[in-house]
Amino acid sequence: MSDKTYEAIYKIAKESETNEVIITIHGAEIKGTLLDCSEDKCVSGIVTLKNANVKCKMTGNEKHFSWLNIPSYHVLAFTFQCCLID
Repeated sequence: MSDKTYEAIYKIAKESETNEVIITIHGAEIKGTLLDCSEDKCVSGIVTLKNANVKCKMTGNEKHFSWLNIPSYHVLAFTFQCCLID
């Protein structure tokens, strides 16, 4: 995915009025809070999460990051916490 993915994530977050996101990349699932892009804090093409939890799909191990930058081309799928059914 690309900058269009970056734009879509932030656009849907704004429309959904949520900033809690779940992102799937190769080998991991990441849950965190999107950085507020007001005041030009965001960098195009980089999805920035605060309080991110990364779970390895193979081992189940988890790591916590207070700040995590993900190049949007690594994003395979994304959803928002408000959209989970289970």
